[in-house]
Amino acid sequence: MVIDGIMSVINKYIELGDFLWEIPMLIFLTIVALMYTVGTRGFQFRYFGHSISSTLGRQIRGTAAGTTKKGISSFQALCMALCNTLGVGNIAGVAVSIALGGPGAVFWLWLAGILGLIIKYGEIALGVKYREVDPETGMYRGGLMWYVEKGLGRRFKWLAVFYAATYVVSNLNAPAVQVNTIASSVTTCFTHVPPMLVGVVTSGLMGVVLLGGLKRISKVAERIVPFMSVAYMAIVVLILLLNFTKIPYIFQLIFKYAVTDAKAAAGGFGGATVSMAARYGFARGFYSNGAGMGDTAFSHASSDVDHPAKQGMWGISEVLIDTIICTCTAFAILITGSWESGESGAALTTQAIARGLKAPVLANLFVMAAVIFFALTTAVMCAYYGEICLRYFTKSKIASNIYRLLICLMAVFSTNPVFVERVDILWRVGDSNVAILIMLSLVVLVLLRKDVYAITRDYENKYLKGKQ
Repeated sequence: MVIDGIMSVINKYIELGDFLWEIPMLIFLTIVALMYTVGTRGFQFRYFGHSISSTLGRQIRGTAAGTTKKGISSFQALCMALCNTLGVGNIAGVAVSIALGGPGAVFWLWLAGILGLIIKYGEIALGVKYREVDPETGMYRGGLMWYVEKGLGRRFKWLAVFYAATYVVSNLNAPAVQVNTIASSVTTCFTHVPPMLVGVVTSGLMGVVLLGGLKRISKVAERIVPFMSVAYMAIVVLILLLNFTKIPYIFQLIFKYAVTDAKAAAGGFGGATVSMAARYGFARGFYSNGAGMGDTAFSHASSDVDHPAKQGMWGISEVLIDTIICTCTAFAILITGSWESGESGAALTTQAIARGLKAPVLANLFVMAAVIFFALTTAVMCAYYGEICLRYFTKSKIASNIYRLLICLMAVFSTNPVFVERVDILWRVGDSNVAILIMLSLVVLVLLRKDVYAITRDYENKYLKGKQ
């Protein structure tokens, strides 16, 4: 009876998320993105090349600034933020969206990326503008709660409190989603390994990294994220090259099923509707790129940069990287025909890579490694962000340690065989959590839109005169 009652509450919560991710979220996100695009005169498009060149380009050229006593480098901030976005959402999440929404979901995932460029830029710019120096560590800190209090005044503090409290509670699930997928991936390769053993080991690693604080997290992120991102994209590009004659057909599939129901599809695919494609593609896109959630400013505000717009442009690069990796996964699934197999999650992505490389054992091992590294870093960042929100209420180290313990226990619990088999429950609860946080964050972005416009104009006047 107790379990039935809990599942009933979870199902109601999932229904709320399903409702928000259909028409309401699509309209609200589009309005805010258009508002910011008009207010900044299309900054993300006019200076897209400049944004990439002055962020990723500088890092490649070796001219980017490093860490200081007050903050981490812009690149480390990007890697930390990518830890929170480049997770199993890019591998298993994209597969879930295609399994439930069909090939058309990829179109809506792309739309989420386009809209997310300016939204994430705005969040980061506000985070840097209104950050402060932590009196305990002497390093920069900032995020939605800070730019609400400083930008909107104390009469809006309730909004900051509500956001932080919601994040603390909802983020107990986020690392669990990641660890659940690690367990699923490992047990697919090694069937004799108990899922909960994987959960215990992974949770232990999370705890070790979290105890090291910002510096250790940023160093781990800087080493793992670039390597795994390049390796993952290289494998998928190889699959595309081996099947390059099918690439036009992939685009045809995506655009056809973005506007047409896929009920005639064969195989295990259930036949998604256009609304399902939009719901799952849009949700997965924003779940993955993190635009609109407000939490990306937690890491970016820690960077030692002299202008908010400079760090904001790293957000444009962040969304671009995330969308490219999501697209790689989607193309591998579609080009190999695996989308009609009836599989979902990491199993679907593994099958696609196995078919593409004609090497099942190699595919299993590679996807398992990618999932472990991506998911572990994401789980750590989710926990770290949740801890930042907890510290907004209390500076107690005991409270922080209890919160870390709860997150690790939830992660272990997520590897219970029931959840390993029904991973869609964890994903859909995660979608509902993200929907609520985005709604709160978008309200703040609307209220502070003029600050972002002013930041952008100031940057253009100081640095970009004559470069358009």
